[in-house]
Amino acid sequence: MNRFQRWALATTFATYVLIMVGGMVRASGAGLGCPDWPKCFDRYYPPLTASQVPDTIDASKFDFQLAWTEYTNRMVGVIVGLLIIGTLFHAFKSYRKQPRVFYPTLGAFILVLIEGWLGGVLVKHELQPWHITLHMLMALVIVSLLLYATISAFFPQLETNLTRDKRRLNWLVMGVLALTLIQISFGTEMRGSLEIIEKDNPSLARADWIGEVGLIDQVHRSFSWLVLFGVLAIDFVAHRRLTVKIDRLQWAARVSTLLVFVQIFAGIGLAYAGLPPTLQVVHLVSASLMVGSLMVVYVLNNRVPVQRQGNIPTHPTLQSQTA
Repeated sequence: MNRFQRWALATTFATYVLIMVGGMVRASGAGLGCPDWPKCFDRYYPPLTASQVPDTIDASKFDFQLAWTEYTNRMVGVIVGLLIIGTLFHAFKSYRKQPRVFYPTLGAFILVLIEGWLGGVLVKHELQPWHITLHMLMALVIVSLLLYATISAFFPQLETNLTRDKRRLNWLVMGVLALTLIQISFGTEMRGSLEIIEKDNPSLARADWIGEVGLIDQVHRSFSWLVLFGVLAIDFVAHRRLTVKIDRLQWAARVSTLLVFVQIFAGIGLAYAGLPPTLQVVHLVSASLMVGSLMVVYVLNNRVPVQRQGNIPTHPTLQSQTA
């Protein structure tokens, strides 16, 4: 791997860590653990002892865990910001004449800056649900752009003569990606609604919150079936219809199928086990990983050449498979 590839993979990994930590923040209710931004209680780090708690707050009731959970989320965001700067530098240095590598990296860099600003808006407006949804969707777009750029760097040749089955697979993946993003949007909005229900009904048991959500819960569940059937169709085309059996693409399709089942079972657990925080994190992370795996399927489908009759594929990845 060259330096850009290493930096891009590290940035992608760190972004997924950030999504996971963000899920922990939501599940634990630590979104306002630091009520100001970019500082935390007007300090560069949260209070360590009761004596450091501001005088306006009862130190005996101060939740150090929530403050440090939110602060950790911010620090991981800073790490992602530093990594994307390095990734963009190496993209400009080595790939500025390859638009399918450079421009997605540049787009991810710009979105990371906007994401940081949006984090401040979230705190300022006390975690409005639509701000949270936008924040989540932008993180997934960042991951997708980074994956697109990284895989394009590993597989620089764009396949220009797609077979009908490859074109069909492209449409399937794009459709399922769109459904997945809609599904995640409904899920994020639903989580915001649950927080409002918790705030407005402090005596209501946690297990009863989901019954108060209404129509959005039914829509969210219905979309899960559409996503499942779409992913199964992708898996079928990847394994049964493509002219060349591409191991990496097939593995990515399998991973997508596995993740959608993890997501569904986590959702069932959330609905019938009283919204346990651990399952909330699993539900969110599996959804974000599925977006990444679908992007991998799409890029590999357009980057690895088809096998033409009478010819042996010249791509080094396929040579190793046909040897």
